[in-house]
Amino acid sequence: MNRAVFLDRDGTITKSDGYFYRHEQVDPIDNLADSIKILNKNFLVIIITNQPVVARGLCSEDDVNRIHDKLVGDLKNEGAKIDAVYFCPHHPEQHEDVPDHAKKYRIECNCRKPKTGLVEKAAKDFSIDLSGSFFIGDSTRDVQTAKNAGCVSILVKTGLAGKDGKYHADPDYICDNLPDAVNMVEELINVKVVILAGGKGERLRPLTLDTPKPLIKIDGKPILEHQIQNLRNCGINKIVLCTSYLSEKVKEYFGDGGNFGVKIYYPNEPEPLGSGGAVKNAWGFLEDASYIVIMNGDSMIDENFGFRQLIKFHKNKGAFATLLVRETDHPLDSDVLEMGEDGKITRFIGRGQDVCRTANSGMVVSTIELLKYVPDGNCSIEDVLLKLIGSKELYGFKMPENWFKRDVGTVERLAAVREHFEKRFV
Repeated sequence: MNRAVFLDRDGTITKSDGYFYRHEQVDPIDNLADSIKILNKNFLVIIITNQPVVARGLCSEDDVNRIHDKLVGDLKNEGAKIDAVYFCPHHPEQHEDVPDHAKKYRIECNCRKPKTGLVEKAAKDFSIDLSGSFFIGDSTRDVQTAKNAGCVSILVKTGLAGKDGKYHADPDYICDNLPDAVNMVEELINVKVVILAGGKGERLRPLTLDTPKPLIKIDGKPILEHQIQNLRNCGINKIVLCTSYLSEKVKEYFGDGGNFGVKIYYPNEPEPLGSGGAVKNAWGFLEDASYIVIMNGDSMIDENFGFRQLIKFHKNKGAFATLLVRETDHPLDSDVLEMGEDGKITRFIGRGQDVCRTANSGMVVSTIELLKYVPDGNCSIEDVLLKLIGSKELYGFKMPENWFKRDVGTVERLAAVREHFEKRFV
């Protein structure tokens, strides 16, 4: 499956959002070719645009095609490739002053954004994985299109700048312009996830005598497969699996990740190194990452879990590291934290009290710089992070109520999680 960046036309790759019916009217943004060339390295680049100028009778479909041929040709001359252009010529509203030749375009259709007919056609034509693709545009209509199609949405503050007010659609990310959005895409595709999947699962024996804990099945699939599927659906496809106990069974099941739509890397960890040591040991697979997400391989998550929102929060805060936190109902035996109103972590409280209920949930987003503070040998990543409170910008992202994340470290917890998933479809 291919990945694509879908681009709106007017106001996104052109300097204004208007009714253009001749190619002379189209004024591309400065350095457009440079932005397209960056995207060409990893993505198909496809323009998706509504062109009601046809339904208004201002021009024909052939005229629109000529505009696009000129635009695509000019970019090609600069070494940039637009893989395809899809446009909708329709408009649903009826007007008496529309010329007769244009009246056939005054219809409801499935191709006018925010409907996804054009995106779906492109996906079929080019075998595109929409969940791993991006949609960049200047309007709430574009944002809603992205959400309807299952793409990552990026709103640019050019053209309409999201002020059209057509839809109540919040973008995944907001950027100043197309070059800024391209940089955002480059950062997001270089996110790598470290899944700590080396524990022996002693509290789950005898289930884990011959089966590593991450391969225990819930709802018909191993816990780790649920995690990987959710990551891929969020557009994250580079995963480092830190395995130790029965590691050969994990490798046999997942291989290089190709059958699951991801790329999986396996650091060599002959002896258990703890969460911090395991991440440090994986340095060689992580050094080119824009961000790393560290998570435990024994935590069950469902399709509502929002990696995108977590990374978005981290980026917008400019944090050194962001911990996923939750409201706990058992603070006496939870690692609880104190946070300011802005989410900044101010103090580690630990266990043994029942006043503060904001607890660390065992997931962190950071830059690769974090590994500089991890000592060699066996250590805990949580201990490293807690020592940095005060000297580095650490934030807590409070897990929304509709996210599901539960560890299955004991027989009782595993049974509770299995029951939860069984009840979903009853």
